[in-house]
Amino acid sequence: MENNNRVFISIYFEDGLTDGRKKRDLTIAFDSKSLLYRKCKGLRSSGIKEFIEINSYKELSENAKMADRSLSNYVKHILKKKLGISE
Repeated sequence: MENNNRVFISIYFEDGLTDGRKKRDLTIAFDSKSLLYRKCKGLRSSGIKEFIEINSYKELSENAKMADRSLSNYVKHILKKKLGISE
């Protein structure tokens, strides 16, 4: 079995403490060798929020729920779509 190296990017949300959450960031796991990670690793938190056009945790939660996806899966889905990545 191949050992995939996981890397993480955290996205900070000012309103992240809403709905009983105790932290202000969302941490997203990537395969370190994936094209998506290579394209996103230099964006930082504010760059990713700007890229996905979502600036609040509440908006992210609502959009992910409507799409029937987890928060991190939704963010990765939007990033892939905007970057034209089909992996």
